[in-house]
Amino acid sequence: MSALRERARSLRGLTVPATPPVLMYHFFGEPPATGDPERLFVGRDEFAAQLADLRSRGWRPLDLDGYLAAVAGAPTPRRSFLLTIDDGHESVVDVAAPMLAEAGVPSVLFVCPALLGDRARWSEHYPDEPLAGAERIAALPAQGMELGVHGLDHTRLAAVGPEVLRAQTADARSLLRSVTGVDARSFAYPFGTHDADSRRAVADAGFEVAFAVAREAGPFGVDRVYVRRGDPLPLFRFKLTVGYRMVSRAAGRVPRLRRWARFAIGAARGVRAGRPR
Repeated sequence: MSALRERARSLRGLTVPATPPVLMYHFFGEPPATGDPERLFVGRDEFAAQLADLRSRGWRPLDLDGYLAAVAGAPTPRRSFLLTIDDGHESVVDVAAPMLAEAGVPSVLFVCPALLGDRARWSEHYPDEPLAGAERIAALPAQGMELGVHGLDHTRLAAVGPEVLRAQTADARSLLRSVTGVDARSFAYPFGTHDADSRRAVADAGFEVAFAVAREAGPFGVDRVYVRRGDPLPLFRFKLTVGYRMVSRAAGRVPRLRRWARFAIGAARGVRAGRPR
């Protein structure tokens, strides 16, 4: 009983999410021979199964305009979602974009303009993974994939000075415009990290919305649902629920709730292994 009271106290002040869930992906296809410790590579069959499951259960995909309208209070189907992708890995162009176009699902891709055509140099586990070049990225909006900014070069945006913030927000937006012709409206914080100064810099740079991970802070700190390789469909479905999003936010704010969140996720994952629900 005391544990339940402790959990209730920790959840005080959290509000029930009123906006549609935002899915977050990274890489697609087969993982590299060196391994996939962060489970970033969502396979073709997995991704196809997730898209089919969303469609069969009545979920409606939103484009960024639809999502922003929902945030502003416009009537929106109860089961609506926005699909986002980070980093601009080559597999997004080769795997995800054609699958999404065929399924009629719009999306938003967040890229680092200074790293287009380069490698994921910021990553401890994936430093050699190739990123798509500017020409290939510029062709994606025609397939229904809007472009956004993921910082200039994937630098963490917390406790950094104004020059760094300007380079990672306003300068990055200008660079993306110059190499792709796209005037980005949305921003995603590298590593999901942000603070009051970075949120202000994103707003000052002219972005309309910014996305994070399990850290809700208004329109310039919207939380997202992290989809990983190997998520069974019961877990994928659970991640779309209001309950999961509340637990995820609580775990992000309160360290002692992380064990609780992991337990809930493990229970959903265990369904595939045949353990009791």
